[in-house]
Amino acid sequence: MKLSYLVEEVDIAKRLAFRDVDVTGIATDSRTLKAGDCFVAIKGHAADGHAFVEEAARKGASALVLEHAIEGAIPAIVVRDSSLAAALMAKRFFGDPASRLRLAGITGTNGKTSSAFLLRSIMNIAHGPCGIIGTIGYGDSDELAAARNTTPGAVDLYRVMDGFLKRGCRSAVMEVSSHAAEQGRIAGLEFDVGAFTNVTRDHLDYHVTVERYVEAKESFVRTLVESGRKKRPGTFVYNIDDPEVARVAKRFAGPSLSFGLSSSADVRAEGVKANLEGTRFDLVIGSGRGHIDLKLLGTISVYNALTAAACAHALGADAGRIKAGLENVAQVPGRFQVVSIGRGPAVVVDYAHTPDALERLLIFCRELGPRTIVTVFGCGGDRDKGKRPMMGGIAARLSNIVFITDDNPRTENPDLIVKEILEGVGASAVPIHVVRDRRSAIRAAIGAAREGDLVVIAGKGHENEQICRDGRVPFNDALEAEEALRGREVDHQG
Repeated sequence: MKLSYLVEEVDIAKRLAFRDVDVTGIATDSRTLKAGDCFVAIKGHAADGHAFVEEAARKGASALVLEHAIEGAIPAIVVRDSSLAAALMAKRFFGDPASRLRLAGITGTNGKTSSAFLLRSIMNIAHGPCGIIGTIGYGDSDELAAARNTTPGAVDLYRVMDGFLKRGCRSAVMEVSSHAAEQGRIAGLEFDVGAFTNVTRDHLDYHVTVERYVEAKESFVRTLVESGRKKRPGTFVYNIDDPEVARVAKRFAGPSLSFGLSSSADVRAEGVKANLEGTRFDLVIGSGRGHIDLKLLGTISVYNALTAAACAHALGADAGRIKAGLENVAQVPGRFQVVSIGRGPAVVVDYAHTPDALERLLIFCRELGPRTIVTVFGCGGDRDKGKRPMMGGIAARLSNIVFITDDNPRTENPDLIVKEILEGVGASAVPIHVVRDRRSAIRAAIGAAREGDLVVIAGKGHENEQICRDGRVPFNDALEAEEALRGREVDHQG
């Protein structure tokens, strides 16, 4: 593909040593660049791609896209926003695959992954094969490729969607993170539906304030009706029970559909009953009503199901297919995932890593009526420090025993993270144990629990590694819990 064609929609400030060369690919990471690729230098949160221009040139880059001039023999263009340029170039390079898919995006602090899994299940039944992109990974089958970010970079995003089309997908569902919206990773995508689940404290290490966090998410919502769309305006699906989300809906000028437990919601749940066997409710869509037997656990699953149902309804799915799709999902990895060997205490692994998510999780666990709740959790390093004492207080208030442990300390001193968590615990009446090694903490918690007790392991969910200063090591909470349960059984038999 000629460079001139690739950058036709890009706002170019300057051309350097320009020649209309052939471009065989687009790369934003010099480590993965192949000879013939156009290298787009992006100023990231942790690194600046302009520092790797020389490496890209040595590896055979055919052209460069920069935000400031760097003289050289390779054709280059200077743009005001290289992230936006990368998205527009990828859209053209891959032939705008998203325009040929029913495209749904889901944003919000909590519930994105489960809602996306449920929506994919409905879309598979209603409209044929559906791809998914999100925190757990991406793909169009039960086997998902691992993803480094909730929403991939723009070039990878278009590449994945191109793959979906080539494998026969008719639709795609993706999680849209606040980072992705602010950094232009979704630029050029025309969503048919955009959902907003809820707003609670998260990512303030990056956005600084809740207002800026909400603004980042609302910028995604506005794309549903922005000028220049080839598709008709997209439908905004929103949680009417969340005040912050409801305020965004009031500012939205296009078609919308509300969901929630409120009697005024367009799509709502009534008669909710939830336990460790499942979640049951009546799904009301307009004047229609149907009973749902959801296999997913926890009252938060009702909101996730409503998100998916409202999106699917907006995309043309009928009530029967919505019911079948919701009831077909048995488990979402790391989302209220019950780990059991048939004996011993019940163990739940959940991704809850924000104060609101942890509180909702533990409140539901208390509603199940266990004799004792034993909670294992920590807080991530190099992330929002303000939530640490809040989560410590929540765990102490809603648990009977608490084990504070490491959860991806990254480059921070784990002892300092624990200290900040303990600041929120105060003079707690419940036993608080600090066991830094997460494997040991899980084993100790399960060892301290008995039949009828509930062990809650929160924070990492589906993750398969622990990230610390020395690097990444394999680690999965569910596998560790199962091993600990089996070890407990052997100890008791002995």
